[in-house]
Amino acid sequence: MFNGVLLAHGVGSRGTLPLPLWQFAWAGIAALVLSFVALGALWRSPKLTSASDRVVHGTRGPITAGIWLLRMIGLIVFGITIGAALFGADVPGESVNIAPVTIYVMLWVAVPIASAILGDIWSALNPFATIGLLVPDRTRHQAPNHRWVAVVTIFGFLLLELVHPSGDSPRVLGWAMLIYSVIMIVGLVRFGRSWLDRADGFGVLFSLIAAMSPFTTDDRNSLVVRRPLSGLAAIVVRPGTTMLLLTVLGGTSFDGFSESPIFTDIIGRPTGWGAVVPKTIGLIALIGIATVLYWMGARATARVTGIEHREAADLFAPSLVPIVWAYAVAHYAQLLVDQSQSFIHRLSNPYGRFDANGEPSQDWFGTATNSVDLNVINVDIVAWVQAVSIVIGHVLAVLYAHDLAVTRFSNRDAARSQQTMLLVMVVYSVAGLWLLFAA
Repeated sequence: MFNGVLLAHGVGSRGTLPLPLWQFAWAGIAALVLSFVALGALWRSPKLTSASDRVVHGTRGPITAGIWLLRMIGLIVFGITIGAALFGADVPGESVNIAPVTIYVMLWVAVPIASAILGDIWSALNPFATIGLLVPDRTRHQAPNHRWVAVVTIFGFLLLELVHPSGDSPRVLGWAMLIYSVIMIVGLVRFGRSWLDRADGFGVLFSLIAAMSPFTTDDRNSLVVRRPLSGLAAIVVRPGTTMLLLTVLGGTSFDGFSESPIFTDIIGRPTGWGAVVPKTIGLIALIGIATVLYWMGARATARVTGIEHREAADLFAPSLVPIVWAYAVAHYAQLLVDQSQSFIHRLSNPYGRFDANGEPSQDWFGTATNSVDLNVINVDIVAWVQAVSIVIGHVLAVLYAHDLAVTRFSNRDAARSQQTMLLVMVVYSVAGLWLLFAA
């Protein structure tokens, strides 16, 4: 049955790979280096940043209807989740409610993974975006032109997920949802809908990942088909955007590192509130390492091209998006396969209440007592998906960064500007594989 620890840490897999870590790491490094060399020799003009969109006409009505359906689903699931978190069962074991699996699996894992394929579905599912339709796009108060509030909200979520000793408690999650809701709604009223693009950490993150998708919509809800990754060129990198991506990257890395033998050798096995300080330090340290590595690459790029260091960091920030997405797939694929079933089962009894005989207090869809099928997908296939996604994500990052470089700089400077960043990608890739294998 459900285990709260499983939700907090989805790293690793029950499957196995026929290759040891060192062989997979060398294969990943070879893929990155060969991609870099091939791009330098064959990719001499922009193909992504200059790609034109293709609008598929005649789909406006169905897409509009689909958007409104998603809006209603988002509001309903939000209402059920916060109600279950605040008023449902708050004890471990079989008397569990739907709140933890909704937040830690369906929101944090399923939405970003799906967004890279289907597009920005969260813009419709987001309950605050739907509530925001009741307020103007902008008010007389100007929303801050940065995303540091979004950074803080995502960092707070990572503390809740990875550090808080009761992060899977429905009551804790309920209060967190209330606080987050107040921040979003007060900001909407004061600043208008533009507030969400500045402060809603989940909305900002998921929209960045959705820029990878070949599908999007225009202002009239017509379907737009574009080259995969080309949407990254349209990302507006406001102050804080780069740090948001690095925070998520470091947080996912810490999720893996905290499950490794090295981490337990360093801090031992403290429990409860005794583990909060070392885990917080570890989380900040992993975010710091990811940030320092990226800024070293950006500094080298700036030195070669003659642009400012910060400009280089923000310019190539969208290249981090495929890596963030790949880490999500690698670290949480097995969790998603298993616990998405649990989400469907718990829809029948979302508050997680059972009577003295162990019978669910309600069973709307007849699935409240169903159990998770751990073999719904071959576990070895999932293990391969997890490992290969790390390499593919970094190759896509190198590809987009090269396309952007040849757009902005001469062919000679474009290749030279990415040499140090390639080294950073190699380190990210090897570290990601090590965390996956070690967890």
